[in-house]
Amino acid sequence: MSHSDLEKRIGAWLDGRISEVESETLQQELRESAEARATFDSFAHLDAVIREVADTESVGAISLASGSSFSNPKSATTYYVRATLAMAAGIIVALTATLYYQRVNAGRSIARITGLNGTLTWIGDGGQIVQGAGSPQTPTRWSNALSEGAELRGGTIEGMAPDSWFELEFHDGSTGMISGDSILTFSDQGQKELRLKQGRFSADVVPQPAGEPMLIHTPSAVLTVIGTQFDVETGPESTMLYVSEGNVQIRRVSDGKTVAVSAGYRVVASTDSNMLPQLVAPDRTWAQTPIWENISITGAPNSIATQETRDYDGTRNLLLSEEHASLPAQDTAYTIRTGDSFEIRYVWLGDIWWTAQDQIAIKLFTTDNDLISGTRTAFATLLSGTTSTAGTYAIASGKATATATEARKRLFVVIDTQDGGGERDGVAHLDNFQLQVTHFPESGQPRLDDFQLRGTLFPDSPSPPTAEIIIGENVRNGDFNGGERISH
Repeated sequence: MSHSDLEKRIGAWLDGRISEVESETLQQELRESAEARATFDSFAHLDAVIREVADTESVGAISLASGSSFSNPKSATTYYVRATLAMAAGIIVALTATLYYQRVNAGRSIARITGLNGTLTWIGDGGQIVQGAGSPQTPTRWSNALSEGAELRGGTIEGMAPDSWFELEFHDGSTGMISGDSILTFSDQGQKELRLKQGRFSADVVPQPAGEPMLIHTPSAVLTVIGTQFDVETGPESTMLYVSEGNVQIRRVSDGKTVAVSAGYRVVASTDSNMLPQLVAPDRTWAQTPIWENISITGAPNSIATQETRDYDGTRNLLLSEEHASLPAQDTAYTIRTGDSFEIRYVWLGDIWWTAQDQIAIKLFTTDNDLISGTRTAFATLLSGTTSTAGTYAIASGKATATATEARKRLFVVIDTQDGGGERDGVAHLDNFQLQVTHFPESGQPRLDDFQLRGTLFPDSPSPPTAEIIIGENVRNGDFNGGERISH
């Protein structure tokens, strides 16, 4: 099917002079091709405008044919007719230019892939369905469409697993990325327009042309972006927007309420939200984070330790990376006793590049000199387990018992990661960490309450052991929101 043949058949149909064979051919083309349907729609709209203009022009033509000189006692009416004809002509020119632009740019790429990972599916603007890395597929001529550096004309990209991510760069330098279980449709017909059906999308948008901002549609909101850095996360009924640079306008679909969100603020758009932007506390570096410190050899004290963009309960959370540059640890100031039972509990979330096999690893250790900088010996490693639910916090817990080897030594804890996907570049978030100890003396070991003064009665049976919180919400910054650094 060529464009010229299709246009001839559409023109014949609009003029009512199409043959039965041509009509059947046209109907078949419209059923099979979205491009043909779009062309037909454009021509039908253009035809309607032309007919309207022709009807207006016929008023003067009839008057002249009757032998009367065309005159109007009211010059305003003549001006109105001329203005109407000029406006209609302008519309025709604009529609023709638009149609020409769409036809010329039908095969033009609008962005290129700058990175991708995990199971992905791309549906191109021609309807091609392509499976990405990690997806079973039959090789096709489109199989190279999802590869780094590939040019795309627009379409729909879908992340199919927690470790899926996809990054693209538009030709003006604007970049965007989805992560996890996300579905994004992107297009650019002179103005970038995206639809985020679900999941998370992060973008760094360069200043857009005047009057042509980037538009991002979600099920519950519409974002208008001039040029900024932001994160947006959406589900069926709610959209959360966080702006890190510039400002973004967000409009709630249900009632049209619109607010402007500035850098450092976030807002939630849902049917029951007040849509009031909330200030997000700035990220904290390791040097600014009380109690916790980065014991990684390659770690920098000015690198980010905690943030609020992926929170669990509206508070700060710990940012973890599989890279060796981040290794959060704490000197608990607790001296271990034989028979101590340690229990940990926290919530965590796998984020970008975190594979379904990666885990959090909490390690309890001692050192050769009771200083956190000493040579470490881990006596317990408690794993979080894996998670398959993208964008959802999981609860983790574990227990460990100290032996005589660790007794009378200082207790240290480090929050590490355990790679399971072969690439140490995953990111995760951890919140509300708690470490508690319960002392259970070994059988046969004397206890202080076993010794009595001569002549006094032995007391009742000693009370059962009770748990003592070493790190928790208000103890040694277990929620990562603590204020001033506490000295040991």
